[in-house]
Amino acid sequence: MSPGDGNGRNPHCVVIGAGIIGSCCAWYLQKSGLDVTLIDPVLPGQSCSSGNASCIATSSIIPFSYPGVIRKVPGWLLDPIGPMYIRPRDLPALIPWFWKFWRASNMKKVETVAVAQASLMHSAFADYDEILKATGSSHLKCSKGAIHLYDTEQEYRADQWQDQLRTSLGFESHRLTASELKSLVPCLKLDQGVATMMPDWQHLLDPLRVIEHIAEHCTGNGGRWIQDRVIEASSTESVVCLKTESGRVIEADKLVVATGAWSNEIATQLDYKVPMIAKRGYHSMIADPGIELEYPVMSLSRAFVMTPLNDGLRIAGTAEFAALDAEPDYKRARVLLKQASNYLEGLQYEGVTEWMGPRPMMSDSMPVISVSPGHANVYYAFGHGHYGLTQGPTTGRIISDLVTGNEPSTDLSAFRFDRFV
Repeated sequence: MSPGDGNGRNPHCVVIGAGIIGSCCAWYLQKSGLDVTLIDPVLPGQSCSSGNASCIATSSIIPFSYPGVIRKVPGWLLDPIGPMYIRPRDLPALIPWFWKFWRASNMKKVETVAVAQASLMHSAFADYDEILKATGSSHLKCSKGAIHLYDTEQEYRADQWQDQLRTSLGFESHRLTASELKSLVPCLKLDQGVATMMPDWQHLLDPLRVIEHIAEHCTGNGGRWIQDRVIEASSTESVVCLKTESGRVIEADKLVVATGAWSNEIATQLDYKVPMIAKRGYHSMIADPGIELEYPVMSLSRAFVMTPLNDGLRIAGTAEFAALDAEPDYKRARVLLKQASNYLEGLQYEGVTEWMGPRPMMSDSMPVISVSPGHANVYYAFGHGHYGLTQGPTTGRIISDLVTGNEPSTDLSAFRFDRFV
């Protein structure tokens, strides 16, 4: 379907949010022939998208809500430096979300979520290859796979149901022998633990630069960039109107809301609030770790990832449930260094920097990729949780199909905005 309006004018689409999701949406929309404006209060990639574990983790299809997980909540409260933590003062406001999270933890729902997520994940590599090639960023993607670790055989066996479900949906993994692991990662120490290889995983060597390339390619080909914060949004049948913090008034034919953990601020003005919270992640970045690592290494036992990037070793993880505007607790970043030293022989801490970012987490662990239930010219793309980097290009392509009136190749019923009603 042609994007033109019949009068020789391409529709104008505003994308709010310049992280990996919004930047990919803007890129694909412009590729489809729309007149695109990308707007964000910070530069592209500078918010949550820049500090992730940098993995294109296509086999990560198991939801965070599964049978038995809610019983771990009391332990999270008692361990402020554990892999998951809820700030006690914020718990009352989070209870409604956790109730929905618990309701989504039955096996039937787990299998439904896994199937839906797999439908997005299977397109990730092809969509990444397209957008990276077009933006001159292919050299920033590494395709060697990733290694997953369990500290004990018992923990590995307890997760076998997840591995079986992933295998049934087309994702490969295999257990490594001790000698295989030693040849792949000579500095790794695992004692009596278990290691598996995820051969299909890929990772970006500089996620911030990738996002900058995508946004710059869009603006360099006629797209507009506005650094500002949208504070008001309204829509009629024919026009979307936005007002910004600096006093701008922007009118457009179409609107895409891709503002991550802040998306409910716009959604409540146009439709209503959906069950999403900020699941805050941390990282410690070591400029000179003193060891060689070619693969991302993820500890399933301790819930963190060690990823080799162009500018050092990134150690990312933890899940902190807190208010969106709560101050960072960088003890959670520093504890990751201690966790990494349990696995990496000779790890040094030269040139360490710390980071925190709020991941937009839906109660059912699935993103919203959807037309608005109340406005045919408004589209939502948010709530990707830990997997925004993995699903960014695919989400951008799908949103472009929705906006231009083309039928997406993916069944989007599981990702509807109104699925919680």
